[in-house]
Amino acid sequence: MEEILNTTESEIQALADHWAESMRKRDVNAIMEHYSNDVVAFDVPPPHTVTGKAAVSQNLESWLKIFDGPIDVEFKDISIVVAGDELAVLRQLARVSDSGKGPDSGMWVRVTVCYQKQDGKWLVIHEHASVPLVM
Repeated sequence: MEEILNTTESEIQALADHWAESMRKRDVNAIMEHYSNDVVAFDVPPPHTVTGKAAVSQNLESWLKIFDGPIDVEFKDISIVVAGDELAVLRQLARVSDSGKGPDSGMWVRVTVCYQKQDGKWLVIHEHASVPLVM
């Protein structure tokens, strides 16, 4: 079982790294390869709830338009939880910023990504990003 956990954690980390590299390249198609058709995403920019792969892709394309320069992606506080052999959850803090404007052009957001293994491939079935708010 330990080997399965380590393998799954490595696979999920590789998907997060692929997401970051694809963001840097602004390659929406590469990012969307890892999303299920019926994904549900709770996102920071409106609309705050996005359902379906096509809608998530469209929302991502709109978001990428706000970046003028090269995109930088950072992750910290990464945690991967494996629940059996078909479900995994990635939790992390992420910052996506415009490299030309510096890291302050982005903000740290909390991200939770739920993956389900479908036909032997890990796919995002749920994604939740939120901004920490001091009340």
